Amino acid sequence: MNVPPFVYHALEILQKGGHQAWLVGGSLRDFWLGLKPKDWDIATSAMPDQVMALFDPAFPSGLEFGTVTVLLEGQPLEITTFRREKGYTTKRKPEKIELGVNLEEDLSRRDFTVNALAYDPLREKWVDPYGVITLLSAKKLEIKAVGDAEERFEEDPLRMLRAFYLMARAGAAGAEVSWDEATLKAISTSRRKILRVSAERIRDELTKILLGPNPDECLDKMQETGLLDIILPEVSRNKGVFQGNRHYQLDVFEHILQAVRIINPSPLLRWAALLHDTGKYACRVEVGDAVHFYGHEDFSASLAQDILKRLRFSNEFQERLLRLITNHMFTYPTTDAGVRRFLRRVGPDLVQDLLELRRADILATAPGAGTEELDRFRRRLAEIQNQKPAFGLKDLAVNGYDIMEHLNLSPGPQVGRALNYLLERVLEEPSLNTREALLAELKKWAEGRFPYPNP
Repeated sequence: MNVPPFVYHALEILQKGGHQAWLVGGSLRDFWLGLKPKDWDIATSAMPDQVMALFDPAFPSGLEFGTVTVLLEGQPLEITTFRREKGYTTKRKPEKIELGVNLEEDLSRRDFTVNALAYDPLREKWVDPYGVITLLSAKKLEIKAVGDAEERFEEDPLRMLRAFYLMARAGAAGAEVSWDEATLKAISTSRRKILRVSAERIRDELTKILLGPNPDECLDKMQETGLLDIILPEVSRNKGVFQGNRHYQLDVFEHILQAVRIINPSPLLRWAALLHDTGKYACRVEVGDAVHFYGHEDFSASLAQDILKRLRFSNEFQERLLRLITNHMFTYPTTDAGVRRFLRRVGPDLVQDLLELRRADILATAPGAGTEELDRFRRRLAEIQNQKPAFGLKDLAVNGYDIMEHLNLSPGPQVGRALNYLLERVLEEPSLNTREALLAELKKWAEGRFPYPNP
C-alpha cells in the first residue's frame, strides 16, 4: 500500500514515542477495492495531550472525541485516540466517551464492517476483525453494519445514507455489491430518523452519491427502502407515473434515474437531472391516447427551489440550477436572431450545461433515442457565439450615461427601457452595435419611430 510520506512520518513519530498507531477507515477499504484512497486517518493509543506533545504544530480539533489535527509537510492530518462510545442522544452525541481502550474496541464502534479495518505500514500488519479483505480483494463489497444495525443508525442516522455511498464506491471500483439483510431492513425501519440530521450533511452525502458512476442504482435502492421518500419526496412521487406513448418506455421516476446516470458528473448537472422532471406527477393530463405534462418545467422549478432551500444550497447554485430546469423544454430557434435571444435568455455561461441536460433528457427517453437535431443546434450555437454578439446590456456600445445625456433624462426606469430596446435591436441586427448606430436608434425610439414595440 502506497502511503504518503507525511502520513508514514506521523505513524513513525507516534510509534517511536511508545504508542500504537494505525491507519483506519475508508482509505483502507478503497485500497482493497483498487481505488485511490481519498482521506487518511490515524487511530492511536496515545492520549490527546501526548499527541500534542509529539507534534508541532498540533491543534485540538475535537478533544471531546479524542481528535487532534497535526500539520506535517504542510498537510493536515487527524489523529484520534482509541475510544469507546456509549448511549447516544438524538443530537448524535454519545452520552459517554471512554478513551484509552484497545484497537479492537475502537474498531467495534465503526459504522460498517468494510470500514472497520486497520493497517500498520511500518510493520506491514493488517487487522481485519470482520474478515472483509478477502471479499474486497475479489471485488465484492457487502454492505453490513458493525454489530446491531439499528443501534448504528440510532447513533448517527446519516449512516443510512453512507450505506448508499458505499454502493457508489463499489460502483467506482466495478465491484459486486451485496446487502446484509438485517442492515437493509434497519434502513427501512429507521428511515424517519434521517430527519434528525442537518440539511447540510444530507446535502453533502447525497451529492457524493450522485457523483458516483451508478447514481441510478443507488437512488433506486434508496427508493426501495423508503429512505428516498423521506429525503426527497418530490422525486419519489414520480414512481409509477406512466408517460404513456411509444416514445417513453420508462415511467417518470425511471426516466429521471437514467438522466442522472447519463449526464456528465458535475454537482450542478447531476442535481439538475435529478430535479428537472419532479413536477410531472402533478402535471399529467390525458388527451385521447396521448399523455401530456403541460407546464411541468415551471412546477418542477418551483419544487426544485423548495428542495434546494431545504438542503441549504448556495444562492448561486440555486439560481443556476433553476435556470436550467426552467429552460430545459426549450424549442430550437429557427433564425439567427432567435439563437441570439436564446443565448440571452439562458445566459452564455450556462448554455453548454443546458445542452448537456437536453442530451441526457433525450437519451433517457428510450433506447435508440437520437441527438441529431441537438447536435445540429450545438454547431449552430457555436457559429453564432464565435461572432461574439451582444448578449447583455453591458455588451452594448452605449451605456446608461449615454442615454441620460442624449435624452436629457435623470436616472430611472426610462433609462432601462431605452437600453433594453437597444439590446433587442442588436439581437435582431448585430451590426447596429456601434455608438453611432445605437444613438441613431435611440433617437428613433425617443421620437416614437421604432420598428419594435416599446419595451
